[in-house]
Amino acid sequence: MNAHRREGDLMARLRVDQEACVASGLCAAMHPALFRLTEEGRGEPVRGDLTDADDIESAEDVAACCPGAAVTVSDSD
Repeated sequence: MNAHRREGDLMARLRVDQEACVASGLCAAMHPALFRLTEEGRGEPVRGDLTDADDIESAEDVAACCPGAAVTVSDSD
C-alpha cells in the first residue's frame, strides 16, 4: 500500500486466479496496459493496485468478460 496515498483516492486490488484462468488471452487483448500473459499463456495483472478510475472500470469490464471468471477487482481496504 502506498504510504503517500491521499485520503479519498480510489484504490482497488486486481487479481487473476491462475487455477481458474483458461488462457484465452482475452484480458491482455482487451487491456494490455493492465494485463499480460505468462509463459503458460495465463493472464496476470501488470500491477495489482489500481488508483485510476478508468483503470478500475477497465479491469471490471475484463472481469465481466473473463471466460474462466478468473479476474477479480476488489476494494483494497
